[in-house]
Formats: sequence, structure tokens, C-alpha cells
Amino acid sequence: MPVNAGYEYFAAQKKYEAAKTTEEKIIALEEMIQKLPKHKGAENVLAQLKAKLSKLKSQKMAAKKRSGGRVTTVPKTGAGQVCIVGFANSGKSELLKTLTGVGEPSTTPYSTKTPRVGMMLYEDVQIQVVEIPSSMSPEFLSIAHNAELVIFLYDAAKTEDVERLTKVAESENLGNILWAANVISEKKAVGFAINAASGDNVDELKRMIWHRLGLVRVYTKIVGKKAESKPMTLPKRSTVRDVAMDVHKDFLKNFKFARVWGSAKFPGAQVGLGHVVKDKDIIEIHAG
Repeated sequence: MPVNAGYEYFAAQKKYEAAKTTEEKIIALEEMIQKLPKHKGAENVLAQLKAKLSKLKSQKMAAKKRSGGRVTTVPKTGAGQVCIVGFANSGKSELLKTLTGVGEPSTTPYSTKTPRVGMMLYEDVQIQVVEIPSSMSPEFLSIAHNAELVIFLYDAAKTEDVERLTKVAESENLGNILWAANVISEKKAVGFAINAASGDNVDELKRMIWHRLGLVRVYTKIVGKKAESKPMTLPKRSTVRDVAMDVHKDFLKNFKFARVWGSAKFPGAQVGLGHVVKDKDIIEIHAG
């Protein structure tokens, strides 16, 4: 652990620990290196950080080479970005339509030529969903590298596709994968199963997506008024300090205390900056 590191370093470290993609990890590591105290006691930590950064940049470069230098990006909106990856006729377009209302499913293989994007509503949170073309082109798989979650969808009658998708995950070094078998025929599925066309078990899929994104919702509240109807989303294990920083840095600078409804010992209990927030907490910050 670095000696005399300031809050900004630890904030960057928290971003790194919560990062789901290579790009996010690189950005967080670069910030950690920048904020690390420049003295002899931190030299070993600096060397470790630089080694991690070098490895991640090498992985990013290798992925770019596999794509022939062509990289497609989809600007992120909502609480998180989720990619649907699968082979032809696995039901990706049907699932995108069921989750977001976007797109027109087709029985023609490889009919999706470019990524399709929609917004999925989970309770009161919008989550971006991107369908990746079945061609598995590195150019399009680059989107999955930067997504917070990848859904591997396969036809339940074609269990051999699990092995094929596993090879894709390994070759592309993809992480945070949620597997889902699409029951197109009457064949019994192995593992978690849905029916993308009828919507069977899709509500459970939505719940799993939210869980795997590793987020919590926090509703801020001004003294004497009702809580905001739209939540802010933060990584799990975030604290009141993170909430205050996200609202405005002046709240952190002039922080006195916060009142919490939800995870506190009793409704409206007074807490400090280190209090860990839980999903659906209401936070009222008091600053001088």
C-alpha cells in the first residue's frame, strides 16, 4: 500500500477495482500512477502499477491487431452496456426485441450486418443492450471488450455452440459473461434457459443482468423535500463519500453528515462519509 496516498489515489483505485473492461482499467491505472505520491516508499507500488498497465495495453493492442486495426465503438448510455453475442439463428435479434423493443427478428442467417442498439428498462434504470453480428468479426467484438457484461446466447438444441462460444471468450479474453440457452425447439436446455421469442424467463434474465452489473441505486434527497425519482447508479460497496463526490465535489468539501433511509440502523439515521450504501438507499447530505 502506498505511503501517505491521498483520497484521489484511493478513488482511482476503487475505479480500477470496479472496472469491467480493459479500457476502463487502463484509464484507472493511469490515474492511480498520476496520483501516487512521488517518494522512495512508493517505488515498489509504482513498478507494480506500471507492469499491470503494460500488460493491459498489450492485450488491447493484440485485440486491435486481430481486428485488422478496425474497431467499432458504441457510445455508452444508461447505467451500463450489455452485449448479446451468439452464432447465427441463436435468437439474438429476438432477445434484443424482447428486452428493448428494438429490431425485427429474421430467420435468415447473418441478417444482422451491423450492431443493433436498444435500451432496456429494469425497474427504474435504463441499461444499454447491443446485439453483435453473428460474423464474430473482431471489429464488432471490440464492442464486447468495452461492455460491462456479455450475454452468450445459444440455441438450447445446439449445445456444441457452448464449446464454440467458450473458444471465442478465451481468444478474445472476455470477462463477466452470462450464459443463456434459448429454447427454440422442445429440446431440454442445459443451465439457465429463456425463450427469446415468447419472453419466458426474460424477467429473470433482466434481474440477472442487473445483478451481474454490480451496481446499486441511490436516490438523493434535499432537506425538507421528497427524494429524487430517478436514481444515480454506483458500483457496489460505494460509500456516502462516493455519493457526495458524484453529486458535487463541494458537498464533499463542506460535508457535515448524511441521513440515510434504507441501510441505516433506523430511517433517517445520521451517518458519516464511510457508510456503505445499499441498493435503493435514500441519501440526504448535510453540508455547511
